[in-house]
Amino acid sequence: MKINRLFEIVYLLLEKNSITSKELAEYFEVSVRTIYRDIDVLSSAGIPVYFQRGKSGGIKLMDNYVINKSLLSQNEQNEILYALQSLNATNYPNNNKTLSKLSTIFNKKSDNWIKIDFSRYNCDDSTLFEKIKEAILTKQTVKFNYFNTKGEHYERTADPLNLWFKEKAWYLFAYCHKKNDIRQFKITRIKNLTLTNEYFEKTIKDFEINNKKNTVENVKIIVEIDKSQAYRVYDEFSEESINKMENGDFEIIMEYPENEWIYGYLLSFGEHLKVRKPERIKKILFKKIAKMKENYK
Repeated sequence: MKINRLFEIVYLLLEKNSITSKELAEYFEVSVRTIYRDIDVLSSAGIPVYFQRGKSGGIKLMDNYVINKSLLSQNEQNEILYALQSLNATNYPNNNKTLSKLSTIFNKKSDNWIKIDFSRYNCDDSTLFEKIKEAILTKQTVKFNYFNTKGEHYERTADPLNLWFKEKAWYLFAYCHKKNDIRQFKITRIKNLTLTNEYFEKTIKDFEINNKKNTVENVKIIVEIDKSQAYRVYDEFSEESINKMENGDFEIIMEYPENEWIYGYLLSFGEHLKVRKPERIKKILFKKIAKMKENYK
């Protein structure tokens, strides 16, 4: 208790610059005599604390004092503050007080280097992320409606384990009660999520999520994309898969699971994309385009 009080006294002095022995005694609910002894201990330990008499007097620290400056380098202090700012960006609970206290202790204010907005344009997903975050941190089971890639609608009860950002999208890894196994849910397809007030004990370490193999085989697709779509090409494909042709257009080699999503993705380029291989996908897209034309007769 005494060690904690000594540390807190130093922090208060760093924060307030000056404080009276009476104020410290009332704050810690001890006698003024005890505070005097604490100040003597701090002084003996090399902390530059002193009494200043007069109307604006009190107990003070020498200007620009930093606790244990030798224990943490400037870079290490910055890394700690930046890490806490990263937690702030995700609205991690009760983090501001810690960040404020360490900034005071290190005697520095670092620029806020990161901002994260979980919402999509024209769609506010922040409430959903707040609920998921709370469920993960409190280990609380959730219920939600989920739409799969075929547009089929299911109700799910799951134990949320972690959020994962992959390939420009957020996913929730959770233990699905219906499937009795880990499942990956795309955040944008989760609707009407609620917390159940039921709690679980499983952790992410109980499952080998990253070692699970995809049971759907990828298909190799070769396409040509018009040079006018360069902004999408460089945004959406890796450098290794891009081959710029002599006329300025792009040849792209991609590998994805073959499903309705990849058909829709290819069609999203409109007249600016042409599939070279495989022939099967060319025929599928041709039929889909024919059906699209029917909608505009």
